[in-house]
Amino acid sequence: MSKTRHTDQRVSIPLARGDRATADLLAEAGFDVRTDLGQHFLRSQDAAYRLLDCADLADEDQVLEVGAGLGTLSGTVAESGRRIWAVEKDRRLGSILQDVLRRFGPRARVSISDVREVDLDDGLVAGAVLLAIMPFDWELSVVLTRYVFASTPKVERGLVVVPSRTLEQYQEASEEASGLRLREVDGISRSEFWPKAPEALRVVSIERRR
Repeated sequence: MSKTRHTDQRVSIPLARGDRATADLLAEAGFDVRTDLGQHFLRSQDAAYRLLDCADLADEDQVLEVGAGLGTLSGTVAESGRRIWAVEKDRRLGSILQDVLRRFGPRARVSISDVREVDLDDGLVAGAVLLAIMPFDWELSVVLTRYVFASTPKVERGLVVVPSRTLEQYQEASEEASGLRLREVDGISRSEFWPKAPEALRVVSIERRR
């Protein structure tokens, strides 16, 4: 079976202004979404504010975002005055993400790489918080969530958007085995994303078991 090929050509799409979401502009431009990355883009900044509220961050918290995409969530974090490290694997989105975060200077760091190839200890401070919309491929979201917490002790807790089956997988496999405690704290509509999420989503709090 042949695999879909994706070029590394960066996307030239103007940043959203007014009521036009960058995700909608990408849709109109015929952007080739990478389904192998479980790629979906947040359309609403209001939803980003809601996730930020659910994360219950302290002013001094540093945030790690995995799969930062178009920077809708990471830009909201930076605007709140917190430090953000935005990691995005799809190189085509690099220029958009960097444009969104450039004005925040050293408070915002961007890495265009697979998070599993990034030294998270080199850049995070103790007590960092994972705040991310994980891939909508539920198996990949399980893998990446576990990776972040296993690869560095500096990430102490998190708030993630995941497919329902990701949460179910943790519950069936026993959260104690992973050393993490997951708790659903909110929901989010599938229509908040482009493309629309293929299944129900959950907003989940993650804590390390002590």
